[in-house]
Amino acid sequence: MIRNYFKIAWRSLQKNKLQTTINLLGLTVGTVCCLSILLYVFAQLGYDDHHKDAEALYRVRTIIDDPSSVQFNAASSGPPIGFAMKEDFPEVIEATRLVYMGEGTEELIRASDQNEGFYEPRGYLADATVFNIFTFKFLEGNPETALVEPNTVVLSASLAQKLFGNVPAINKTVLSGSGEQQLSLKVTGVFDDSNPEKSHINPNYLVTMNTPGLGEFVRTVQNFATQNFIYTYVKLNSSDNEALVQSKLPGFLNARGAKDFAKLNFTKQLFLQKVSDIHLHSKGISRQIGPISDISYLYLLITLALFIQLVACVNFINLSTARANKRAKEIGVRKTIGADKKSLIGQFLGESILLSLFATLVSIPLTTILLPVINMLTQGNVAYLDILDWRVLTTLLAVGILTGFVAGIYPALILSSVKPTRVLKGSVSANPKGTLLRKGLVVFQFVVSIGLIATVYIITQQVRFAQNRDMGYETDNLIAVRLGTQEAFGQYETLKTNMSTVSGVKSVSGCNIFPSQLLRSDVGAYLPSGDPTKPKLVKVNGINADYLKTTKTKLLTGRPLKKQDTTQVLVNKATIDAFKLNIENAIGQKILFSTGGDVTTVEVIGVTEDFHYASLKEEIEPLLMYVDDTPDWLLIKTETSNFETILGQLKTAWNQVNKTTPFVYTFVDKEAEKLIAEEKRLANISVAFTTLAILISCLGLFGLISFMAEQKKKEIGIRKVLGASVSTVVKMLTKDFFILIIVALVIATPLSYYLMENWLQDFTYRISISWWVFLLAGIVTMAITLLTVSIEAMKAATANPVNSLRTE
Repeated sequence: MIRNYFKIAWRSLQKNKLQTTINLLGLTVGTVCCLSILLYVFAQLGYDDHHKDAEALYRVRTIIDDPSSVQFNAASSGPPIGFAMKEDFPEVIEATRLVYMGEGTEELIRASDQNEGFYEPRGYLADATVFNIFTFKFLEGNPETALVEPNTVVLSASLAQKLFGNVPAINKTVLSGSGEQQLSLKVTGVFDDSNPEKSHINPNYLVTMNTPGLGEFVRTVQNFATQNFIYTYVKLNSSDNEALVQSKLPGFLNARGAKDFAKLNFTKQLFLQKVSDIHLHSKGISRQIGPISDISYLYLLITLALFIQLVACVNFINLSTARANKRAKEIGVRKTIGADKKSLIGQFLGESILLSLFATLVSIPLTTILLPVINMLTQGNVAYLDILDWRVLTTLLAVGILTGFVAGIYPALILSSVKPTRVLKGSVSANPKGTLLRKGLVVFQFVVSIGLIATVYIITQQVRFAQNRDMGYETDNLIAVRLGTQEAFGQYETLKTNMSTVSGVKSVSGCNIFPSQLLRSDVGAYLPSGDPTKPKLVKVNGINADYLKTTKTKLLTGRPLKKQDTTQVLVNKATIDAFKLNIENAIGQKILFSTGGDVTTVEVIGVTEDFHYASLKEEIEPLLMYVDDTPDWLLIKTETSNFETILGQLKTAWNQVNKTTPFVYTFVDKEAEKLIAEEKRLANISVAFTTLAILISCLGLFGLISFMAEQKKKEIGIRKVLGASVSTVVKMLTKDFFILIIVALVIATPLSYYLMENWLQDFTYRISISWWVFLLAGIVTMAITLLTVSIEAMKAATANPVNSLRTE
């Protein structure tokens, strides 16, 4: 029986070639969108699921509410917290800590018998218990003892290969850092990273916490209130105890850190976050180790795919119900010779499911071809083999069957309800309910089109606003060169002089954090007349005397810093506003802050305009800049964009002074673009999928107008014989669509406004939504509709009326 359904369905699809082609194209485009989004979504799932007892692993994160500053909501916590929890809570069976040596702060690492070193990313200081929390496949060494001894390191296989070639790395020596702070580390383990699991830490190497310097500092800190830069992880005896441990944390903090908090004017809270939730459920949590995604972003993509697939289904329903009369005689005959309603429903569902499954099959090679484009749009790393993942294929098959069912069920019910007696008497007429449904579905398509066009425009405008916004500094032709080692720090002035002599270099300066880099360092500052127990959190950055000249940051009042300034500082306007000072009286103002128990007094000698060093979603915070003669970065402003030549000259100037430190640079404008990377990605995806949704809608409209023209060809012929013009006929065929667009505009406008207003709420610096955006979306939709339907309408209007009137 099922075989017969599909055989009849195949014949019917061949008979109605235009309708079949339109439906197939629509369903194929929709399914390609669905498959593309499915691949990206599955690629974002399953992070950190591979660890043993993954359900019982948690990260301890921190929220600090400071009345004098913005809320500190971070993925990190204080050094003593993890192991204190293990001591106090029987539910905590293991703990470990990580210190992330992230971008721009990587240590130089090299084999002890080699001169060439590398700034290797994703390095960590880690407790010896790290491998009791996280699961790694060791190729050399023992994970249980690998980081127990002082001055030991575990390498990834790729880094071991880079440093030592094909010989075993175990017990070899690597050097980390430089100068007096250089560490000699014994390799005690190598783990496999040839096919890395999805993880938020994704380490390249791990150095034991039992080392001098920062490791020693972490081990000795016992303050439960401050130094919240550690990533703390705990393993519970059961995930069922998460709520119990969470309920104990306030009392734990009070008992352990009461004295520490008594000295400060803020409250601190600790929260458990499941490790497997970190990648998708960390929105609003700062100080993440690496790139994260957002579950709401995936929901948005899935919703977008759903709407595009629904638009394709709407096309199928509209065309099938519109052509119901054409199949009425076939149905009447089938019913007369004994076909029941159930078998007819099966037949028509067979047609739609067969077409949908064929579209699903075609979508696989098409998506494979488009995979580089998909990765470019989503900034994902979906591989070709991911398409063959059983989860993807199973979901895709389910989508294909469900799409066929949704698209075909209503036409099947309508067509199977035809009365054979009326059909055979020739008294079949259009069903008013069917006509009303078709109009409703067309309105749905227009609502989606108008909503997507308005959404794309608003997102694009916000991105353009961010790109064109005065960041407070010039990024063009600005190069940041990393100093990185003690040798390079000591040669800063010589390096600066050498770089200045390179042809095409306008200015050279230095800083600890270059523009667009995230500022992490801060101090609690207060005025002489203020309360030391209620300081304001102020970001700090060490700069060189020529910093403002190199970055073109405007000075609102006062003077730039000079090399000899020791207690003088520059502040941004946000600092003046935070302390409620008048900019006219800011020069000479004293500011106090405490570091290591000592109170430091500095004098404001200049106020700069506010400039962005974080996303536009974040408010510009108070900033204090002081002179640092050994900065971390050289900043070079060039007159030319011929970087190939000038970079070669800069490298030569660098090597003349320091041959042991690698010449590592970055373009500041590229780093600044990262501040709006998420919004640009969303804009690109929105443009692409909106275009596809409109394409599918146009296919459906073309099919509908073709059917309407065919259905009314005699009426058109009579009108033309009686003197109707081509424009009159076109207007007759298209006027209903414009009414439907107006209805859709009324529905789409408040929905789109609500969604976009909510999205823009995340931005401190944002555009305002204008009413004309939605009107423009409606006009664009109307123009696209007119273009689509006019092609077939003109064809019908210019046809010879004699041919229409002499045929039956």
